[in-house]
Amino acid sequence: MNDSNLSPNLVELHQPNEEGLSSGLINEIGSLQFIVYDPVQQKDFSYDLSHPTYGSNDQIRRTLSELFIMRVSVGLGWSNPSIQSLSGRVGTVKNYLSSLRRLAVWWANNKPNSKLSEWDMSDVKSLLEDVLENKVDWQIDKNRDRYQAKLDGVANRGTLENIVICLNESEKAALIGKIQDGLIFRVSEKQQKTIVRPILKRHQLIYEDWKKGNSLPSIPLPVAMLLLNDAIEVVRDKKTAFLIEYFQFQRSDMYYSLNSIFLQDSFQRFCGGLWRFEGSGNGPSLDAKPKVEALLSLIHKYYGASFSSFPMAHNEINEWCFKVYQAALVILLLLTGARISELASMKAGSLTYNLDGVFDFKSDIIKTNNGISTVRAVHGLAAEAVHTLEELSYLDKLNQNEDIDVFLFGKFFSKKVKEKSFNIETRIQGASKETLFNMLKEFYVEFLERHPEIKAIWPNVHPHQFRHTFAEFALRRFDGNVHEAIRRHFRHSHGSFMTNIYLSNKVDEAFFSAQETMIQEIAEQMIRDARDLLNQNDTEPRFFGAAMKAALELLDATVISSEEELESVIEEFAEGFEKIVPHEYGYCMPRTKTISQSQCFDKVSKVAKLEDAGFSTCSSCVHSVQEINSHEASIVQIGLTHAHQMKSIEATTSFNLENNKQYQISMNAVKNAERVLKRMNSDKIIASSKE
Repeated sequence: MNDSNLSPNLVELHQPNEEGLSSGLINEIGSLQFIVYDPVQQKDFSYDLSHPTYGSNDQIRRTLSELFIMRVSVGLGWSNPSIQSLSGRVGTVKNYLSSLRRLAVWWANNKPNSKLSEWDMSDVKSLLEDVLENKVDWQIDKNRDRYQAKLDGVANRGTLENIVICLNESEKAALIGKIQDGLIFRVSEKQQKTIVRPILKRHQLIYEDWKKGNSLPSIPLPVAMLLLNDAIEVVRDKKTAFLIEYFQFQRSDMYYSLNSIFLQDSFQRFCGGLWRFEGSGNGPSLDAKPKVEALLSLIHKYYGASFSSFPMAHNEINEWCFKVYQAALVILLLLTGARISELASMKAGSLTYNLDGVFDFKSDIIKTNNGISTVRAVHGLAAEAVHTLEELSYLDKLNQNEDIDVFLFGKFFSKKVKEKSFNIETRIQGASKETLFNMLKEFYVEFLERHPEIKAIWPNVHPHQFRHTFAEFALRRFDGNVHEAIRRHFRHSHGSFMTNIYLSNKVDEAFFSAQETMIQEIAEQMIRDARDLLNQNDTEPRFFGAAMKAALELLDATVISSEEELESVIEEFAEGFEKIVPHEYGYCMPRTKTISQSQCFDKVSKVAKLEDAGFSTCSSCVHSVQEINSHEASIVQIGLTHAHQMKSIEATTSFNLENNKQYQISMNAVKNAERVLKRMNSDKIIASSKE
């Protein structure tokens, strides 16, 4: 049976053989037997979600079936609606199956006559507690013995978080009518943490250690900043700029013999004024004169008019290009959140510029999106790195036969590319994951040689760590301590890349972890600033806003006699925040108890639309927090822009300004900016227009 509630995925990945299927459908809603096509292994796999515990419960079976379809398709529905096919990686789908079976077994044993929409938070709490302590007997008989040894202790974080993802998926899908039953509320990170902590304590486990598990930690931000800075210096080095133009020259009609430049001494002798153009002999021919003069002019452009030789031997060109490729890899890993496998699959020429300032780059994001070729936005420094990789090549990477795959990390800077025997169809040079991994390691080894003090802090890096660090960069893109180039990179991409690409993909784990760290850091600084203010120490607070006021009230009402008690207050204060959303003009830090008071709170959906808010909304919100070093300049600029807008309207209109909507919006923005600056004890003044 078909179901219009499951919206189709517009990308058709697989056309299975329909012969032998009585209904003509690969999968059916309500069934617990599914066939899923793995696009990497290029074969079908069968999955059976059934279990004796809920075998005859139609409500559970139907919901389980719908949730499986939604999880495998990442909420998109069928990969081909006419035959109801599904596509996904085999290992990932097995994880979905395990999570859903755990959920369904608990449901059948504890709430068999209920719908998910009838559950409350106490039911979710009981479910998560039982899952965490391995009390849910979800295995089928043939697998039970094999897993029995794993039932000691508690389940890992992935097991629990996958259950939460399934529950939240049910809420989202049911709300928009894609499935028939689901929770009517979301399970937040904070609620999960509250449920888990007491159980871990009984098992003598620390929440942070359990949360970390065996996952790779993010690279410390100072180390990542220094590494990125070194990579930027390589990509923007004078040698890189010179070579970009040199390769452009050699790809053009002006191409001049590599043998004449690097093996024979004709070009060298011409540069030294020893050869004249006579059309015969061992010197440059008259036909070569404009080419040689143009090449020498290019050398003078970068190395000065007194430079009288080609500045690099060809082996030095190879070595430098390889270093640039390494540096570009570091930039792309840190500033796109891409996996190394994605970068290996990226093809030259797929980067297209949009009018909104965003570049779109297609890559085969196998793990993230089930093998569907997915658009990933690229911005600022990352786009610059991509452009450099495309240009450092004797081969024109961007203008080749569309049937030939020219990979972004393909290396075409050796002299062999210009030999007559070079055949592009047989010499396409891609880059494997292993090759890129080795490039990263080599760059980091040289990085440690330049900065030996880092070795004791962070002796090694792994590609996946960069995804976690990317999350921290993304969160701190308006932090005054972040390198200005990175600030510009993420300021440019805010809104399009962060909300539409990053937050919608499955790197949420890294983002949530970075959020927790950032909230803890800011909360600690607020409490310590509050203590200094209450003790009348001669220090200026860093943070301003209602949250800082709450920190003062909490500390004023608490008797603290030791550093341990202070740490306890900091933890209590940090746990009161729902999340953190950074803007150039401040942090949005809604507290769980007061989130409904948010200026962006939608009374219809009962959701605070935190990422969609702007300065006019946030500046008057109780959850707005400012840090003077990070946000003062942006607030001043916003105020001045609106003040200029007011003056422009005054000069061009004779109508009553009270009825001019844009004028009133700008006037309120100026007033809000002045009020926030005053609250921050800023000495900056905005020259507003008419009162």
